[in-house]
Amino acid sequence: MMPTDYEDLEETFFSFFPEAEADPGFGLSLHRQKPTMEEEREWFSGLLKDVEAGNVIMTVAEVDSHAVGNCIVRRVRPGSPLDHRGSLGISIRKQYRGKGIGTALLRETIERCRGKFEILELTVFATNPGARALYKRFGFTDYGHMPRAIKRAGIYIDEWFMYLKL
Repeated sequence: MMPTDYEDLEETFFSFFPEAEADPGFGLSLHRQKPTMEEEREWFSGLLKDVEAGNVIMTVAEVDSHAVGNCIVRRVRPGSPLDHRGSLGISIRKQYRGKGIGTALLRETIERCRGKFEILELTVFATNPGARALYKRFGFTDYGHMPRAIKRAGIYIDEWFMYLKL
């Protein structure tokens, strides 16, 4: 991830809100309301600091020199007995899904996490079986299931918990 990726990543992130509105089962947890541009800039600035501190690994996928997706791993509670764990999330702009970008992002991110984390963990919406299958191909194992974990547009969605020991 580079500071120059900000505008593309922001545009990609904001594109997820209409997607979630059109499809409540859309597999990303989002704020109920779209953040302001200023809130996004603050978030990105904090993210860069966390990358520099070694508490975040972020891999960005680019097509024609534009960021179209990312995979991020955040250290769980830095400076605590939980900091050997990393929480993983991945997102790809709609028109670039199904083209192998998720596979490439996950492969690269996992390799970059080796030696920095011992366990990667994630949650996945039950409405996103493609993502769950991708994680299983990389060796992630289910360790739990939360019924009605997400409530969006009056609809409840179950969530799976998965982990990978590095």
